[in-house]
Amino acid sequence: MGGLDIKIRTKPCKWCDRQLKQRRWWRPKRYCNRWHAFRYGVTNVIARVIEGL
Repeated sequence: MGGLDIKIRTKPCKWCDRQLKQRRWWRPKRYCNRWHAFRYGVTNVIARVIEGL
């Protein structure tokens, strides 16, 4: 009855599955930090190269 009941949306990091608070609905946060974004991008590039062989 007392306080505000605010629901914060969360989404898992694409690399480590840690829950991230989504503050903006127009640009969701996908990674914990830049290092996870870099690692995710590099592994995708390597997977595409290996897949193409």
